[in-house]
Amino acid sequence: MASDIYVKRLDFVDSTNNYVREEAAVLWNEARGCNAVAVTAGHQTNGRGQRGNVWISQQGDNLLMSLLVRPGCSLEVSKQFLLSQTVAVVLHTAMKCYGIDTKLKWPNDIYVGDRKLAGVLIELDYCGAFVEQAIIGVGLNINQCEFPPMDRVPVSMKMLLGREVKVDEVLGTVLDCFSHCYSEMKLNPEYVVAEYNSLLLGLGKECLFSNAEGEFSAVIEGVEPMGALLLRRTNGTLSRYAFKEVEQIV
Repeated sequence: MASDIYVKRLDFVDSTNNYVREEAAVLWNEARGCNAVAVTAGHQTNGRGQRGNVWISQQGDNLLMSLLVRPGCSLEVSKQFLLSQTVAVVLHTAMKCYGIDTKLKWPNDIYVGDRKLAGVLIELDYCGAFVEQAIIGVGLNINQCEFPPMDRVPVSMKMLLGREVKVDEVLGTVLDCFSHCYSEMKLNPEYVVAEYNSLLLGLGKECLFSNAEGEFSAVIEGVEPMGALLLRRTNGTLSRYAFKEVEQIV
């Protein structure tokens, strides 16, 4: 497991993101110079996902984690989506270690085919022109095989591999990948952006989307440094969409 990441394990909590926000100063002090803090929980009573969704997980079956980092001058507010891209690449790389090939659904959901394997929720704090602190919530389905009814059926590592996987083992793999990719984000951000784009579901292809006006077809032309999605409509119009303004239908 990455030696530059301080790990704190909890049996249960309402939300790892909430816990990290409340205890950030204490956790950073306990980390004693590490580059990041990781807080994991066996169970969450109020896990949160993107778009205000609730993240539901069976106790002990999945990886429920929040990472605390303080990028400071290494990450400008104008390029903040780079952190989201980094985390998405981290999860893709970690899954490759288990022979699982994933794609990234904007902004940073992890999919296998049309089924969601993992989700990410990032909360940022700013200081002037830089990102002072980031709390990165990760929910990765590992051994859960039964899920409550929802629009799209999720998938887990166990369902894909046909065997159980140790949660702590996956945690170590994810943290090792994060340690490497977080360094790349600071030293070679172009690599992270290129890797993210190569994995982006639907890049350069006509896909189906939905917004407040209904469903429509468009081609993903790219993602801006602040995270806005660039879509080329069938009539040739180029539109940009911020988070929650549009959703890709997989």
